[in-house]
Amino acid sequence: MRYYYNIPSLFDFDHIFDDFFAPLSESRFPRVDIYETDDAYVLEAEVAGYDPEKINVSSKDKVLTISAEEEEDKNEYLKKEIFHPSFSRSFSLPSDADENSIEALHKNGLLILSIKKIKKPEAKKIEVKIN
Repeated sequence: MRYYYNIPSLFDFDHIFDDFFAPLSESRFPRVDIYETDDAYVLEAEVAGYDPEKINVSSKDKVLTISAEEEEDKNEYLKKEIFHPSFSRSFSLPSDADENSIEALHKNGLLILSIKKIKKPEAKKIEVKIN
């Protein structure tokens, strides 16, 4: 069982430098870019070199997890500079993210996740009756 003690929020910019010196055991791989549009949150993860069939995306209780299991390379290299280690990263989703709408696309070495926002109901105008 894996415990997530410090799952960063997708948009916790107030504390962007708080964990600048965080322990190396906290994964920062693969690198990700996260941005927001009017109707969705988008997460782009660098996954060049990974087999798209081995990349897993899951979401439960507002925690989005991306992971990949890579088999050990059995080749004997003279020099090895390219690594594709197994990884797992988790992100806390904002309260208005719709977990049931997550779409994943593998394109040009990027895993692109689009998470639609839950539309906030507009204020309903209530007619005041005169007695």
